[in-house]
Amino acid sequence: MTGKIIVATDGSATGNRAVDFAAALSEKFGKDLCVVHVLMYGRPSKEVAKMAESEGIVLPVAPDDATRQSAFSMRFPSAADEVSMAKAISALGDRIAEHAKQRAQDAGARNVTIQMCAGDIADEILDVAEAEKADVLVLGRRGLGRVREVLLGSVSQKVLHNADCTVVIVP
Repeated sequence: MTGKIIVATDGSATGNRAVDFAAALSEKFGKDLCVVHVLMYGRPSKEVAKMAESEGIVLPVAPDDATRQSAFSMRFPSAADEVSMAKAISALGDRIAEHAKQRAQDAGARNVTIQMCAGDIADEILDVAEAEKADVLVLGRRGLGRVREVLLGSVSQKVLHNADCTVVIVP
């Protein structure tokens, strides 16, 4: 192996297992590791809000405040809400990537770097793998998507079929 090991994570349990596996490869083969996180701008708001709350990035809305919102404002978020969501997504992405980096370093991975991206998740992962001249690309079978019981997630399937390097799909 001459290139880097790339691991994509979304902060899910499956993503963490992918980080652990990639870190073990990095340590065993003495290869640098690049952690990739694609910002979750396309995620449904509820999923992002739940993760942001669990990470302490935003506070949950008080029940009284929630009941005062009109149906219009719940369907059509204001520009301020969208800016707040973008900030939460960015902060959440930073936390996910830093956590993955620390997890990999603690497991003995070598020269761990982070690549943050925004866009189509699979395309961004493939672009980083190509730019970094990856030998191995590691990702979870499925992550935080709504349809969790699909045999192979659409992101991992697209990456598997289009990558120019070895792809390891972690269950």
